[in-house]
Amino acid sequence: MHNKTVLICDDSRSIRTITRRALSRHGYEVISEACDGREAVDKYLEHKPKFTLLDLVMPDTDGKQALKEIIKSDPAAKIVILSSLGSENDVEECLKNGACSYIQKPFEEDVLLRVLDGIK
Repeated sequence: MHNKTVLICDDSRSIRTITRRALSRHGYEVISEACDGREAVDKYLEHKPKFTLLDLVMPDTDGKQALKEIIKSDPAAKIVILSSLGSENDVEECLKNGACSYIQKPFEEDVLLRVLDGIK
């Protein structure tokens, strides 16, 4: 079976809920959620999901630092940045540091699915 496990990392509970429901309707399994960057790194290391959805602006450790830590521990990690506040420089920096893609919030469900389905 194709591994479609997902870790959702966002400080907004409503975004996590909306994202989890959208993914669940399309065969993805949300194996964990995190509400800050430190928790995102810990949950990634614990669960090793196929995909990680990572917000940039979160308390404690931000998404950019969490991205660097996850990629350092697992260079093959498949991380998609989901953020409403990312500047073009933020997007470029995240892609340079190992993110697979970037999705602007608010996002359409089909965009999220198209991005995840396109990552090998």
